[in-house]
Amino acid sequence: MMEMDENRRGYFLINRKVRWGLTAWGWILIILMLTIPSFLFFRNLYSILSPVQREKTTVLALEGFISDYVLADAIREFKQGHYSLLVTTGTPIESGGLLSEFKNTARVAAESLKKLGFDSTKLVVVETDEIMNDRTYNSGLAFKYWLHAHRPDIKAVNLMTMSVHGARSRILFQAAMGDSLRVGIISLPNIFYDANNWWHSSKGFREVMNEAIGLYYVKMFFRPYEKELKKK
Repeated sequence: MMEMDENRRGYFLINRKVRWGLTAWGWILIILMLTIPSFLFFRNLYSILSPVQREKTTVLALEGFISDYVLADAIREFKQGHYSLLVTTGTPIESGGLLSEFKNTARVAAESLKKLGFDSTKLVVVETDEIMNDRTYNSGLAFKYWLHAHRPDIKAVNLMTMSVHGARSRILFQAAMGDSLRVGIISLPNIFYDANNWWHSSKGFREVMNEAIGLYYVKMFFRPYEKELKKK
């Protein structure tokens, strides 16, 4: 009887319960279920961020911040796609402005195209002075205002840009254009790293992850707005 009372006093503060837990194989299965989808997602992240989907149109737009090697691709796309107009868009350059007479990336791209022999009569420069926030969106707004003023008949455009910037550029340009204009996208490969193994390059890793975060921000937090821009 004394022994029973002592046991009861011991269990007054603690108790014992049966607990279910994962075995080693269970933990392995859980880890595989988490890592395999993550691996597949990251492996396909480049293609998600750099879509190619053309619209039927005669207007090709080129983001002015692109690297020089993209210019030849833009000329080739213009000829093969039977476009009638190439529009460069852009914002004030962030470095080198003291050494260059061209202060906007749209102007730099246009003048570079001329150097490569592109017909200047088929070239239009659409600049915006926005540089602090939402540069891509404001470039899209400036482009929309130009189209409404000079080519109101246009119902679709194709936007050409560099690799993983494509998905975000398309969303922002489409937001700027509204429902009246469709935006196709042509994302050109980045020659500085392999699209299938972008994580093997520090440049590729930085660009892909930065654009992935940027795309998440645009989809979750960005809200279109209108603002007065200088008419060029």
